[in-house]
Amino acid sequence: MENNFITIKKGIGINPLGLFPSEENQRYASPCHQLSINAKGDWAGNIEPELWKRVDQYIQGEGHKAERFPSEARLLSYLIQKMDLKAHPHQMINAATSRGSIDYLVQTQRKHSKLPVWTSPHSTLGFASSWPGLLHSSKSPLFFQSSTCSSFGLTLQNAFAWLNSGMAEDFIAAAVECPTGPLTIDQMKSIRIYAPFGNEIDYPSRSMDFNKAQNTMVLGEGAYAFQLSKDKGEGLALLKGVGSSIEKIHHSTELSPNGNCIVGAAQKAMDMAEISHVDMIIGHFPGTKLGDLAEKTAYERVFGDKVPYTISNKWKVGHSLGSSLAANLDQAISILQGQYLPEMPNYVPIPKNVPDKIENILITALGFGGQAISAVVGNMEG
Repeated sequence: MENNFITIKKGIGINPLGLFPSEENQRYASPCHQLSINAKGDWAGNIEPELWKRVDQYIQGEGHKAERFPSEARLLSYLIQKMDLKAHPHQMINAATSRGSIDYLVQTQRKHSKLPVWTSPHSTLGFASSWPGLLHSSKSPLFFQSSTCSSFGLTLQNAFAWLNSGMAEDFIAAAVECPTGPLTIDQMKSIRIYAPFGNEIDYPSRSMDFNKAQNTMVLGEGAYAFQLSKDKGEGLALLKGVGSSIEKIHHSTELSPNGNCIVGAAQKAMDMAEISHVDMIIGHFPGTKLGDLAEKTAYERVFGDKVPYTISNKWKVGHSLGSSLAANLDQAISILQGQYLPEMPNYVPIPKNVPDKIENILITALGFGGQAISAVVGNMEG
């Protein structure tokens, strides 16, 4: 039976490490993080000001005032333009975010005693998708969805559905999140999951530290876009399977100690990919005490005493919420292309199951509301 594998033809990402094609591997190789303390004394993973200048120059070059547009719309517009896509009638663009332009709305309310006429359309969740679609050279529709931190996982599921049904021949899967404004950080602080107030420490986000005494989530900005196709020709990697699972929880931030939804999502993704093992896991590991431990337990339930080599990237670039699974896909492509093991912080024990060759990588995201989504990404030979 013919498999439903999807070819990842192109990939590109913008995060605190800069703007890079997904196959570039130097940015993930070192054990140094790219988090900094903002004006309020909170840790955050911000895109460099010089890169934001280039983004705004692009928006202005298109005849628009950059300050009128939320960060998410500006960033995604620039990213899709940098992909240099060839437009055609059977192309579909699908983007994901968790919170959209909530910080932009607050910023606009503070700056203006009387709200400008563009406030309502520019601050909606859908604007970050509709505006990049209008700026893109093709007439392809661009639609958006949100499902907290698992938002990009829905985009990958949509890609499977659209491409394998023949409803699209070219699918652009994208995600964007700029959650480092005061309101969003304060929301995370209010539920006591954010990193301690600006101490100069080696690793402010201790993602995958299973012995930490307090929560250490740090938010980060990020936008990613991938061109997907059923074409079996040249590509960066194969998207082999996507699985999702949800838990019945009692409050919106709850997760079972055994990570039931992660277990279900991982097993479904591997079943769809028709594989029984993977060589590496790029996990969610948000930097919270209970969340990190539950995910560790979930992988032990799936793989027993043979848990694959497991890493995270949130200690390095922060948690970009709805685009966090896209950050994992970006890193997975880099690792598959370069066949390297990124250095991890010194507080993470050296894993036992070090792979000789990396052929399949499991990536995971888990969102508020108890929904986890996992995907299997493999090399082109698979």
